[in-house]
Amino acid sequence: MKNRIDNQKVLQKVKNISIFMVVIAVFSFFVGSSKIYHISEKNPVMYQVNYNRLSNPGKHLVNSMKKTCEVQQKILGPARGNGYGGSKFFDEVSRRNKK
Repeated sequence: MKNRIDNQKVLQKVKNISIFMVVIAVFSFFVGSSKIYHISEKNPVMYQVNYNRLSNPGKHLVNSMKKTCEVQQKILGPARGNGYGGSKFFDEVSRRNKK
């Protein structure tokens, strides 16, 4: 008796695993960006020392992660909104699209 491989089942499992891995990668990026941002805020001298030790690709990645978290803090942080229950981000998008 031969063992047969069902290509549809294999394809479905590979799709599920790849989607899961993408979700984990995005989640890890957001968590890492949050940590980098908070370290740069709490201890800027040590952040700068560690930043200077990085290679150019590492510096680019850290900059993008820090900027990502800055945007997250503006949108989701405690200072969001303009006092009327709205969000500055959505107000800004609405204002730009009216033109």
